[in-house]
Formats: sequence, C-alpha cells, structure tokens
Amino acid sequence: MTRKEWKIQATRRLEGTDAPALTAQLLMCQVLGVDRVALVAHSEVPVPAEAEERLEAMLARRMAGEPLAYILGVREFYGRDFAVDRHTLIPRPETEHLIEEALAYFDRRGEGHAALRFADLGTGSGCIAVTLAAERPSWRGCAVDISEGALAKARANAREHGAELEFLHADFTQALPFAEASFDLVVSNPPYISEEEYAGLDAGVKDFEPRTALVPGPEGMEHPRAVEEAARRLLRPGGLFLMEHGWLQGEACRALCSKRFWTDVHTGCDLAGRDRYLVAIRTPEA
Repeated sequence: MTRKEWKIQATRRLEGTDAPALTAQLLMCQVLGVDRVALVAHSEVPVPAEAEERLEAMLARRMAGEPLAYILGVREFYGRDFAVDRHTLIPRPETEHLIEEALAYFDRRGEGHAALRFADLGTGSGCIAVTLAAERPSWRGCAVDISEGALAKARANAREHGAELEFLHADFTQALPFAEASFDLVVSNPPYISEEEYAGLDAGVKDFEPRTALVPGPEGMEHPRAVEEAARRLLRPGGLFLMEHGWLQGEACRALCSKRFWTDVHTGCDLAGRDRYLVAIRTPEA
C-alpha cells in the first residue's frame, strides 16, 4: 500500500472523529519520520510492512477514542512541543493566556527580564513553568505537582527546551516548604471541574485524561480555593497571581480574593469571550 492509499483508507475509517485527514497525516509523519510536505511529495512511495503495523495500532487507538496527543506523545503549547502521557493533562490553547498575562504584567513594570521567582502549582506536563522559563531565562521557577508521573514529564520537557527549573513533589493544598512572600508570581491551572460537570465531559477526556488533574471534589472550587490561600502566603506585595478556572467560575474565583490581601482583581477571557482565568495583585496586609 502506498502512502497515499493508506491515508485515504485511514481517513475513511476515522470518519466521525476530529480532522480525520489531518490525523492520518500526522500518524504517518511520526511513524515514517517525514514531514507533511515530504509525505505529499512522495505519496506514491510504498509503506513498509513494519510501519503499516505500527500505523494500524495507532489508528485503532484513535478509533477507540484516545486523544491524538497521547497517541503521538506530544502537543504544541505556545510554539513548543510538549511531551505528554496519561499522567498529564493535554495542554489547551486557553492556558496560553496565563503566559501572555504574566509576561505583559512584568514587562509593563520594567521587570520582564529581572531575576524574578515564580511558582507553578499543579504543573502537570510543565507547559506553563517551562514556557515561562524558556521565554524569560532570568526568571527562576519551581514546578509543583502531587503526581510523580507528571513531574517526570515536566522534567523531560524542561530538559528538551533548556529551561532551568526546580521541581517539587508536593500537594499544594497542604503547606508548601517555601518562606512567606518569597515569590513574584504564582500561577496555576488547578483541577476545577465539578463532579456534575465531569459526568458530562466528552469520553475522550473522561476515559483517558487523569481524573485527579480535572476534578478536585464535588464542588469544583476546592483546589482553586487552596491555590488562592497558597498564593496569598507566597506572594510578595505587588506579586501577580494567575489562575485558570472554568468558564462559569469567574465570579466565584474573584470572591475568593479578599480586599485585605488583593487588589486589581479581575477575570481574563479566552478567545471565545468566556471567563477563563483570575488575575490579582498581592497587597501588603492591613
């Protein structure tokens, strides 16, 4: 079977999934070790039998509903490829807003390239922490996660992108071993999906992505609440707190931020105009 023939039949079999033709192409690119241009330019080249076996196995996984990112083992985030597996959430485009907000805030203050310290609570694949460290090499960050499997991926991604980070295996809902007011930025994409919302999620998420990285408890606000408490303790006056949340949680997350501890509390929106992340600045305690 030629490359063109395999792509045609795979696209047909993937009908009903997201972007079947693109999926078939990406699977072939990975297995054959070519880019999409070469794939098209040499479409009449036969697919070796061993490669076809691997392609069939990957195709079966996708037809069973497994996300393409897990099959390929990689997902792009902020222009970089991040290794992912079943220990980590798949990075989403909306999380890139946290990066943009952090860079813009410190650039406005003239501190974009200063020696700042940041903490990423619940780092997962490390996409936030690694991206911040890669974009701003002068920043020093600590990536925290309760999952050893997630931290292993985060470390691998940091090595891949030359990002200097510390890694801490810890539960951010408990006291963390940092001094008070020791960070300029606390950023987090914590679990925030309620039990009720989880029940209605797409099977590709429920059946494959780690539940503990999605659901903090029945309410969905259990971990956002814990992250705010940690950020309140860890941030210096003037420090920036950024936290992703569900599109219906904007008001609830703003309500976490007492005027005694926070100023300029507002909600940032994603590209669809939906509430997506909390922004707050740490004030000196009254």
